[in-house]
This record gives sequence, C-alpha cells and structure tokens, in this order.
Amino acid sequence: MTILVTGCSGYIASFLIPALKERGHTTLGVDRVSYGGEDLDEFRQADLVEDNSLSGMVNQADAILHLAAAKGDWGISEEEYYRDNLGVTRNVIEAGVEAGVKDWIFYSTVSTLGPHREAVGEEADFNPINPYGASKAEAEKLFQQLANEYPGNRVLTIRPSVVYGSNNPPSTNIYRLVDAIYNRRFAMVGPGDALKSTSYIENLLEATLFLMERMEQGLQTYIYVDNPVLTTGTLVERIYRLRGKAPPSWHIPLSIASPIATVSDWTADLTGIDFPITAARIEKFNRSTNFDASKIREEGFEQPVSNEEALRKTVEWHLQHKYDETL
Repeated sequence: MTILVTGCSGYIASFLIPALKERGHTTLGVDRVSYGGEDLDEFRQADLVEDNSLSGMVNQADAILHLAAAKGDWGISEEEYYRDNLGVTRNVIEAGVEAGVKDWIFYSTVSTLGPHREAVGEEADFNPINPYGASKAEAEKLFQQLANEYPGNRVLTIRPSVVYGSNNPPSTNIYRLVDAIYNRRFAMVGPGDALKSTSYIENLLEATLFLMERMEQGLQTYIYVDNPVLTTGTLVERIYRLRGKAPPSWHIPLSIASPIATVSDWTADLTGIDFPITAARIEKFNRSTNFDASKIREEGFEQPVSNEEALRKTVEWHLQHKYDETL
C-alpha cells in the first residue's frame, strides 16, 4: 500500500513512518518544514494551506494518514488553529476524494472532549475548552461527513492524549516536567491530585498499527491512552525517584501561584517571550483529563509498555540526550 503522511516531519510521524516501511508500505510525505529522516520514498516541502500542495502526489496514494496540525500552549492564535487544523484538513480531504483515495487515518485528540475527572469514552459529546480542541473537533466532523458521503471508504479516527517518549520535542508537557525537575526549577503547584491520561509513543504506535490492520468500511473512532491513569503527584514522584531524589513534601497553593502566572502572561504578551510559568499551564496541570480506552482493548489490543517502563525510558533518554548523563 502507498500511504501519504501529512505532517511527516513531526514527532509521531518519526516513529510511524519507519514502522510502515518495515511492513512493506511505500511512504510519501508532505510537511511545511524539511524532513530529516531516511524512510520516505518521496518528500515534498509544502504548506497544506495551499490548495495545490498535494497536486500529483495524492494521485499515487492508496491511503492518507493525516497528522499535520497546529498544537501548542503558547504563541498560536485561534485563527492559526482553525487554519492549520480545519482548513488544512478540508484541503486534504478534497484532494484525496478527487484522487480516489479510499482509506483515511486521522489523528485527532481527546481535547475534543474536554477535561473530565471521571473517565469518558468515544461516545462522549464534543466539549472542547480551547481553540486546539475545538478546531480538531470540527476537523473530525469533516471526516464524519466523508464517511457518510462515501460509505465505501474506510475512515479511522484516533484520539490520543498527551503523547510523550524518547525524542519528544522540548515544547511537550512531559519534556517540560522532566526538564524542570532535573534543573531544580520545579515547584509543585496545587495538591497533585489531578488525573492525567497519557499516551507513550511506542504504545500509541502499536495501537495505530493494530487499528490500521482492522479498518472497516465507514467511520471508526478510538481513544488511545495508557493504563492506568496517573495523578500529577504520582508522575512528579516517579520522575524524582528516577533521579534518585525525594519529591517535594510541600506545594504552592493555586491562590498564590495564579496571580504570579497572570503577571508572567502579561510580560510574555509584551516581550514575546515564552516563559515557563503561564496561567494556562498552571490551570492545565491542575485539571483532570481522564479518558477510557477500553474499546481498543476489548478488541484485543495489549499495551506493550507499562507506565513505569515508559517513564523510565523517557527520563533516561532525556538525561542522556539533553545533559549527556546517565541515570
């Protein structure tokens, strides 16, 4: 099968593309930034905002794996989210339909469902609380429409949570957390009882391949998160233990931290500097994001890497890569 991967220079694609090649697939890729890997059969540097960015390339594809998206917790406007997550998705679908593509894999996000203390599954209604989740929810609706209008197509939507692992970019949540703890810049804000669903990259990769092998006609939607769900306090404690240190026994109350973060936000707006502490990050750290991925497990998927091993491997990579030290 020939698979066209959008956002091929991104983090998830860096794991997926070699795995697809190992399974004998031909891989094509498009991204607005250069591609540093060696596994693509063809690469095009183009901005998918442009209607003709996939011209010619999409005609070679049997399937489109749509990863391209805007994501971040600072410095991206609502307009940019909708342009890159909704407008681009519309362009990709239109180009693929015109070329006769029948198989589609779309990476959405649990952010389309909003935060939850009690775990929710695929049947939950859209309830995003930020432009990222809202724009991805609208993109999901385009794929729902595609499946309805072309019932012979196979459309797979995957909703991961916080994705992390070796080689994760510095802008990602777990990277920031490990970095802050290692550099003694971490302070526990809030009681640490928020539940955080996460998706270790190797587990997400295996879940994706598992689902791709079982695609059926119509729309299939799956949440993927690791089990069990951990609290922020547990995550912090485990990272400290992996460093051979004791976690802090105290925390800063939200009532104190939030005003400080607000001042940081004002300063960031004035200077254009992305400060480590923002009101959004403090709020996010203390907001439960709990999701139920029993659907994929009931179909036979087994999580290959435990939470403990996933975090150990991630911290080990982080220390060796960033600081040239071993645990």
